[in-house]
Amino acid sequence: MPDVERRASMGSERSMETKNDLHSLAEERPMHRLNLNLLYPLHAILHAPTLTEAGRRVRLSQSAMSHALRRLRDHFGDDLVTHSGGDQYLTPLGMALRAEVRRVMHEVEGTFNYALDFDPLTSTQTITIATPEAIEQMVLGPVLRGLSTDAPNLSVKILPLDLERPQRSLEQGADLLLLPRESAIDRLETLPIRTDHSSCMVWNGHSELGNGYEISEEQYLAARHVVTMGEATSMLAINDEGHRMLSARRIWVRTTSQATLPAIIIGSDLVATGSAWLFQYYASIMPLRVITAPFPTRETVFVAQWANHRRRDPMLAWFVKRIEEQAVHRRSTLAP
Repeated sequence: MPDVERRASMGSERSMETKNDLHSLAEERPMHRLNLNLLYPLHAILHAPTLTEAGRRVRLSQSAMSHALRRLRDHFGDDLVTHSGGDQYLTPLGMALRAEVRRVMHEVEGTFNYALDFDPLTSTQTITIATPEAIEQMVLGPVLRGLSTDAPNLSVKILPLDLERPQRSLEQGADLLLLPRESAIDRLETLPIRTDHSSCMVWNGHSELGNGYEISEEQYLAARHVVTMGEATSMLAINDEGHRMLSARRIWVRTTSQATLPAIIIGSDLVATGSAWLFQYYASIMPLRVITAPFPTRETVFVAQWANHRRRDPMLAWFVKRIEEQAVHRRSTLAP
C-alpha cells in the first residue's frame, strides 16, 4: 500500500478509535445536565411552605410539580424536601441550596432585565422598595411625589422591612432596601444617603415646656409619652443612661404608625421621641416643635442597598440618585 494511503488509513482508524473512546466515556460517565426549566420549580419548592403553593407560584399543576420534584431528586440524589405530620421540611442539602438558588435566580432575572439605558419619561418598569415606615416618610415621600412628572409611567411598590431580618425583603422581590447601616446586609452594593439622630417632639402649646427647645431629665421622666409599636430603643440612645430613661418613660399611648403621631400630639401634653429628621418635617407643616432629647443620642446612618448583580442597572442608578438629591434638599431646608 502506498505511504499516502497507509497514512490516511491509519489516520482514519485513529479518528474512529477517538470517536469510539469518547462514545464509551459518555456511556460510562453520562452528563447530568439539569434542564434550566427546572430552576424555577426548584426555587419555588425550596421557598414555598407546600408543594401546592410552590406550583401556584410558578403556575404549574400539582402533577407537573410532582414530576419536577422527581426529576430534581434524581439530579441531586437527595429528597430535597420531606413531609411529616402535614408539614414540609427541607433536607440539609435543600437548606444549603436555598441561598445559592436564590442568588442564581436574582442573577438570571438581572440578566434578562438588563438594559443599557433608562428613560424615566417612557419607562413602564416597576421598582420594589423595602424600608421601615419612618424612612419611607422621610426619604420616599418627596421622591415619589416628583415621579408624577419625572417618571409618569414608573410603578413603585413599597414593602415593610423587618430590621431584624432584612434579607427576607430580598427574598420577597425587593429591588432596593433603605435601612439603618446597623441593619445592613453584608456583600451588597451600599450607598449612605443621610444621617439622623433622636430628638423629642411636642405640641407648640405644651403646658409645661412653653416655647423652649429643651426638656430636662426631670421633665422628661414626669411627662406622658406616646410611642409607636416596635420602637427600636437601641437606635435612640447611645449609652446606658439614655436606655434607662427610655425604659422609665410613662407611656400613655401606643400607636401603630409614625404617621399618627402629629394627630395624637397636637392639643395634648404628650411627648414623642424619635427621628429628628422626621420630626423636623412634621414641625415644618404643623403646630409642633422639635426639642433636644435629655440624653446623649446615637447618630444613625441610613443607607440604600441593592444586589451586586444590579450594580449597573440604569433604573436603580437613576432612582438612587433621586433619593440622594432629595436627601440633600431636605437637609438644607429642614436644618435647624
